[in-house]
This record gives sequence, structure tokens and C-alpha cells, in this order.
Amino acid sequence: MECEETIIKVSPHNPSSDAHKYSRGKLILCGGSEAYPGAVCLSAWASEYAGAGYTEVFTCENNLSQVRLFRPSLVVKSFDVFMPSLKTGGHYPFACVVGPGVDQGDRQARDVLIKAVRFSEAPLLIDGGALGFLAEDYLRELLRIRAKRGLQTVLTPHGGEAARLAAGFSLTNKSQESFACELAQVYACLVVLKGEDTVISDGASVCRVTHGTAALAKAGTGDVLAGIIGSFLAQGISPFLASVMGVSLHADAGNRASEKYGMVSVCAEEVVEALPCVIKQAQQNPRLLHVETIQ
Repeated sequence: MECEETIIKVSPHNPSSDAHKYSRGKLILCGGSEAYPGAVCLSAWASEYAGAGYTEVFTCENNLSQVRLFRPSLVVKSFDVFMPSLKTGGHYPFACVVGPGVDQGDRQARDVLIKAVRFSEAPLLIDGGALGFLAEDYLRELLRIRAKRGLQTVLTPHGGEAARLAAGFSLTNKSQESFACELAQVYACLVVLKGEDTVISDGASVCRVTHGTAALAKAGTGDVLAGIIGSFLAQGISPFLASVMGVSLHADAGNRASEKYGMVSVCAEEVVEALPCVIKQAQQNPRLLHVETIQ
């Protein structure tokens, strides 16, 4: 096998002079089982800072007031009225994220994921507890059908979640790159394999992001990453580029936060707060990342 190497420039674009909130992209964000309202708050906050013009949150009934109070600029609705939102893209870009703060036993969240996989024609990111539902043959088949329709899906597992996704498949584990590549092929999705280094693969191309920090090993930072990547997807950026940019800027935000607070004390909130500065810095001095494509 031969590999072809290309370069990705991590540099988010400013909105055009005639932009409005819908042209800047709408992110539909579904998550926050009753015990975990904070996860969807972090994702939505990160989505806004990463540039989405409109972030709409769907969560369980008992969390509605808390999420609305967290950030008045968010549109917050119950899981019960999720379905109509899948038809509201029009000719403006939008994307859907399902999973931050989802409890594995939350059947309502499972139903939301099934609807998103079956009916959404927008890019879809599956994160957190929702990844556990993909152990079901039914949902895996829905993902394959979705891929055959030319619709793109991103999975964002950490190592433990990735191992569960790989259970029952004979995947080589000789490197993060080969594992992520094969997992992407099995699920017909793009995989963001989170870890000390994070590897992004669509089954053919692979990018390793190496400038992360152990400061990001805190609850909630994965929800922040899901919001950043989801925001870029909502802005019409391709899934591979959105994922590489999201992972890189998330790593930069973790480093920026640890410089200010120290590696011990950084929490997910500080990572979100660092995003505007690292995005501005990336626009002025873009980071260049290598991508290998298997021929």
C-alpha cells in the first residue's frame, strides 16, 4: 500500500459581510439525560464560541429550565418535539449532534438517536452515551444505510467506548491509526478516536493530533469537543476537516487553559472560555497538520 500525504491548515474563516444567523449554520444538539444537564450546556456553549449562528438544544423535560437559564442565547426544547427539527434545514447549512450527557438507560434518548440516524439528511455526530446504543445490530445497519445514501456521520469515542464499539469485530490493534481506520470502515462513519494523541480517520485518510494535554482529562471536555466539531459541521465544513480543526483547537484551548490555571485545576468550563482566544490565534497563525491517505 502507498500513502499520499497532504496538509490541513487549521484556520476558521470569519463570516461573510452579509451573513445572518441561519447562513452561519444551525446546530441541533440532543443530550442531557436527567442526571447530566451540564454536558449539553458545555456542548452548546462550545458550539456558539466555535461559530454556529444558531444552536438549538433538545433535552429531557426536567432539564429545560436549567439549560435555558444557563445561556439565554440558546433555543431549548424537549426531546418530545425533536422530530420536526430534522426537516428545518432549508438551503442553509445545519448539523445534528446526539449524545452529550446521555445515560445508557435513557430510552427516550435512544429513540432520538434512531430518528436522527433514519431521518436526518444533515451531517450527524454521535458522542458520549449515545455511542453505547450502536452495539445494537439495528442501529449499525441504519448507519450503513445512511452511508449508502451519501450522508455522513462522525463518531467520537474515547478508548473505552471504542473498544466496546469494536467488540465482535476482528480489528487489528497494532496502532491507533489502523484501529481508527478499521473502525471507521466497519461503521461506515468518520471516527475521532480520543486519547493522549487523537486520531481522525474516515477509513481511508488518517490524521494524528499530538499537541493535546493531560489537562483535558476531566469530565465534560469531551462534550466541549462534540460541540466544537458539531458547530463546524453546521457551518458546512466537511466532516474530516471539521473534526481535525475541532480536535486541534480543543487541544490548543486545553493548553491555553492550563497555562492560566495549571494542569491540575483546569475544568471543562475553562477550556470553553479559552476557545475565542485560540480561534483568533489560529486565524492569525494557522497550525499545519499532516493527513495520510492510503492509495
